[in-house]
Amino acid sequence: MPTDEEYLEDLRDFAAEIGETPTRSQMNDDGPHSSTPYYNRWGSWNDALEAAGLDPNHEYVSDEDLLLELQRLADEYGQPVLVEDLDEHGQYDPATYFRRFESWFAAREQAGLNPEDIRPGRRVDEDDLLEAVRDLATDLGRPPSQSEMNERGDRSVTPYLRRWGTWDQALEAAGLGTRE
Repeated sequence: MPTDEEYLEDLRDFAAEIGETPTRSQMNDDGPHSSTPYYNRWGSWNDALEAAGLDPNHEYVSDEDLLLELQRLADEYGQPVLVEDLDEHGQYDPATYFRRFESWFAAREQAGLNPEDIRPGRRVDEDDLLEAVRDLATDLGRPPSQSEMNERGDRSVTPYLRRWGTWDQALEAAGLGTRE
């Protein structure tokens, strides 16, 4: 697995290759990596761009366009639209939805989608999720960050975000408080 600096170097090289700061979609379609490791390591696409010394993408997207994108994904890939669907096939960074809407469930509901519908075979047992995050917290001696959960935990953060909407809410559900 590449180091943080190798990811950033690949991002800078890709920007030089295309002659501009790449968008998330450009990276997913033509880049050396998907945008996912950048999102997982730096929290957002723009934060990864800034870490690489590139100008962030400042294209404003309306709430209406964000919701229309969820509807498009639901039509193409089925409901519910999951964070990983958006990450793999969507035009916008999942972090944008988390900043704009109260929760992932609220964004889907505002888009007219069923916020609670779970695809067959995709449900993860809530107790297993809570136990996994508690185990990592015990190992670390504190509540883990999203990146730490992705890198060192038994589960990725995706089912936590899907179930509780935010990482802090998942930590609260596990009885770990929130990250300060």
